[in-house]
Amino acid sequence: MDQATTTAIFAKAAEATSWKRTNLGLTAKVAHDGFDWTVRLPAEGEGRAYISGSSGWGGGTAEYQEATWAETARIVDAAMAATRLH
Repeated sequence: MDQATTTAIFAKAAEATSWKRTNLGLTAKVAHDGFDWTVRLPAEGEGRAYISGSSGWGGGTAEYQEATWAETARIVDAAMAATRLH
């Protein structure tokens, strides 16, 4: 996966308003370039956000691309805002 695609996916994850709690951590699906990408925050609360795969026409893929710490901070902010009780 090229850097531009990875950066775009993490930028969209930092704007995601729908996050689900799973046993693998908070998870968001983001659409980019015709695919739905899965972005996760580690369940144990430590570590960087990462892309765990994609799905789209023709099937799915397993990936593992870590975000930078700065990208992770923005993604954590989005996830916390989306899951906060109002």
